Amino acid sequence: QGCDITGGVYLKVENTERLFQYLIWMFLPAPTVRKMLGAAPPIKVDYRAACFCHRQLVDIGYVCSVCLSIFCKFNPVCTTCHSVFQAPKIIASKKKKDFAKKS
Repeated sequence: QGCDITGGVYLKVENTERLFQYLIWMFLPAPTVRKMLGAAPPIKVDYRAACFCHRQLVDIGYVCSVCLSIFCKFNPVCTTCHSVFQAPKIIASKKKKDFAKKS
């Protein structure tokens, strides 16, 4: 995600003995020349987070305000840092006051 946001390049090195060769091949040439070298095309990045309880990707979830763990459903106790939270309250709508003029 960091490479995608900054427009950088991500390269997974399969053989660490050839690390120097990979670095020279990918990062020494100018960005315009890198395209001609046949570098792998950028991979589409999924920015959704995975919930800590099921490791499933979630679009909307609950976030622990202490440790920033993400959960797919509300849990009164964070399973990561063990912080205790109150259940979300449903706020009742207030009645509108009648401002009718008295005659």
